[in-house]
Amino acid sequence: MRFVFALSVLSVATFAQAETTYLGLYMQGKKVGYASYSSMPAHFSGKSAIKSTSRTVMDTSLLGTPMQIQMDSISWSTASGTPLRMWSNTKSGGRSNQVDATFHSRTVDLIIQNGGAKTKKSLSIPHGGKVVDDPLTVVLQKGIKTGSTQTFFVLDPSTASFIKNDVKLTGLTTTQVRGQKVTATLIEVADPRSNMKVFVGKKGQLVRVEGPAGIEMLPVSMKVALSKNSAYEPSTDLAFSTSIQTDKPLEDPSHLTWLKLRIAGKNLSQIPNDTFQTVTKQKDSWVVEVHPIPLKSEPTCSIAKAGKQKPEWLKPSLNIPSDSIRFKTLAKSLMSSKSDLLGATFAIQKYVYDVMKPNAGIGVLRDANEVLDSKEGVCRDYATLTVTLLRSAGIPARLASGLVNWDGTFYYHAWAEAWDGSKWIGVDSTTDQIQLSAGHVKLGDGNVDTAFSFTFLERAKIDVLGSRKD
Repeated sequence: MRFVFALSVLSVATFAQAETTYLGLYMQGKKVGYASYSSMPAHFSGKSAIKSTSRTVMDTSLLGTPMQIQMDSISWSTASGTPLRMWSNTKSGGRSNQVDATFHSRTVDLIIQNGGAKTKKSLSIPHGGKVVDDPLTVVLQKGIKTGSTQTFFVLDPSTASFIKNDVKLTGLTTTQVRGQKVTATLIEVADPRSNMKVFVGKKGQLVRVEGPAGIEMLPVSMKVALSKNSAYEPSTDLAFSTSIQTDKPLEDPSHLTWLKLRIAGKNLSQIPNDTFQTVTKQKDSWVVEVHPIPLKSEPTCSIAKAGKQKPEWLKPSLNIPSDSIRFKTLAKSLMSSKSDLLGATFAIQKYVYDVMKPNAGIGVLRDANEVLDSKEGVCRDYATLTVTLLRSAGIPARLASGLVNWDGTFYYHAWAEAWDGSKWIGVDSTTDQIQLSAGHVKLGDGNVDTAFSFTFLERAKIDVLGSRKD
């Protein structure tokens, strides 16, 4: 599969009201779902609090396969917006990811249930900004000066990590709502995954929300919100609507050994710059040169030596239970005839490629146990299973996410990386090709929290400066 998308941007809350507020969710002008939100005075641990309830339902498709995602959340916060507890449940394709977070003064404790796997995790409260349930509500209630920016942190339950949001009150502007020009106050939310524009009326009412991939939210009645969606049309396929065409076609991108691109319209200062790709700023654009080192020219390294070099990438993490007896036993059997690192790595890649079947209808992050049980999923599921098996085999490994070029167009994608003793090598288990092509552009890497919180390149322009096949 070729797509990774940060859907958490769609779960934006509106503004605190006792009655339920409904928003229609539209993509390329077609209704694909809705969001509802309500809040009311409550008590939490014997103290006054605000209880907020929200639901977001999205009906789209991915590579022609129908996909529905439903996100429910209940949260308790102080009157100033400081979160006290947050419960969320994301369901898609018969799978679910449930997170229960309890906030303390310096930490937040999470209980994560994913496909039957239960994980406990503790996060430190980040510095440099206020942790809030919803930054928009805080801005509207407390106010900030026009033109100024305030930093907040919000908990992303899908990756169990804090995400920095820079909220700027831009000021009065005009926007189009159903063909009518409307004057509103613009609030811009800069999120490392994707940006949003929120338009607010004179009385503080929501006018319009503009998100990535042609997505917008508009206030609607409950009847309209719950009405049938215009899903499964070509314009609402997430893979195609978020794809990026280059200025010229690439011939046989899956076998490219070198690729040079100019990317404009997005800040790429945070994307990986390593032995796989070089990223350079040039005026108002970025030049990305992808140059994977040919595997055949590299010396071999023992698994034990590689493990000692990168022990942190052998440890279990969210959705990656590499210390499990189940995965250690399976990894051992897969590498029984492969004592060298590269041989073992590609034996694991071949196993994942052979045993897994594509299912683009699953839109929730999943634990490797559930992926192995079902033996189906999207590209990030292939990557999660691959990384888990590599670590279980004693091979340092991490997740990678970004773009892959297919038929001259870039699509969002995920793969794995293994440490071979001198560099990270790409391992894409959605294909049986062992050499990762230069048609892959990396936007993030690491564990779930960093690899799947990558920069979304909405409205970016990609020019091909050069390519080569050796």
